[in-house]
Amino acid sequence: MNAVLLGYGTVGKGVEILCKNVEGIHLKQVFVLPEFENLPYFSNDGKGMVTADDVDIVFECLSGTEPANTLITLALKHGKHVITSNKATVSPNLERYVEIAERTGGSIQIEASVAGGIPFLDAILKLQKLEEIRGYQGIFNGTSNYILDQMQKNGMELSVALKQAQSMGYAEADPTNDIEGIDVFYKTNITNMLAYNTKNDAIRKPIGITKLNTEDIKMAKANDKVIRHISLSKQKDGEFASIIAPAFLDKGHYLANVPDNYNAQLIYADSFDYLGYFGQGAGQLATAQAMLANAIDTLENRERKICLNHEKKVNESILKADWIVRAKKGLKADKEQSITENESYYWFEQKDATIIDTIQAFDADAMIALWV
Repeated sequence: MNAVLLGYGTVGKGVEILCKNVEGIHLKQVFVLPEFENLPYFSNDGKGMVTADDVDIVFECLSGTEPANTLITLALKHGKHVITSNKATVSPNLERYVEIAERTGGSIQIEASVAGGIPFLDAILKLQKLEEIRGYQGIFNGTSNYILDQMQKNGMELSVALKQAQSMGYAEADPTNDIEGIDVFYKTNITNMLAYNTKNDAIRKPIGITKLNTEDIKMAKANDKVIRHISLSKQKDGEFASIIAPAFLDKGHYLANVPDNYNAQLIYADSFDYLGYFGQGAGQLATAQAMLANAIDTLENRERKICLNHEKKVNESILKADWIVRAKKGLKADKEQSITENESYYWFEQKDATIIDTIQAFDADAMIALWV
């Protein structure tokens, strides 16, 4: 099969490297901006590349939504097998991509868009065909996990840990998507659609890690807790809910001991209670490996078909949890512990995510986290 590659950044170069090891896949051309000198291997004619008659597979490794969305759509309309790592594009457009692929005989494969080299979505797609997935939780962003791990182990301020993450290549120059939870929001939205076999429905915006400080780390340690940034999701009676937030986890929790920039997930279903995954959630070869795994499935005519047959709705009341909040004095809660003259910790028991609205209306700068 002939393939073209859209994007020649870190992941794109990884795809190029691994393609050389796969018999039956020939990487024909690479789309780049600006145009490279040594044509015809490099080209800035993305539309021409994805519509060429002799191209079967399109690897999409661009950042952001455009021109990625335009080129993915065009490729699918021409019956191509599109393999992408671009969660920012997949999250809002997956339903439309699936519909186009069904009409034209192409396919959209997205293993690398969530959890990098961990075969998490592959497991979701397999299990979903066998039984109802009750829910999942996980660490989906290596940058945030690295920062929190350094704060926990070495007592660093968040800003210092962030600079260290940037120096090691774990964080971008603009880390907003990572530390504000936007990256995890995209991944959670994608996972919900696949796990619950549903079309897109808006989930609550994420709580990132930017409000956490060293006092919160001390509070966690005093209670034998470890802080991690997690996505928590549940399905019940045709409805679902998700929370993306920091979590004070018991030290024995599966996710509490995930170090550095690693990711980990738990999937819940009746037949096995829970199933755990751990590994590199990002990086050049880890992400490229997931894309090549999809390509091999295509080569062998066993790619996973994505079905979004239902229109399940978000109902936040089905997912209740305990919460810890650091906010100014005067917040009504189940428990309060004074920190300073102006600030306290507060605990709320078994509240759904609408409690976030109440807290933020009282104190927009409050630190809000799960207490697990």
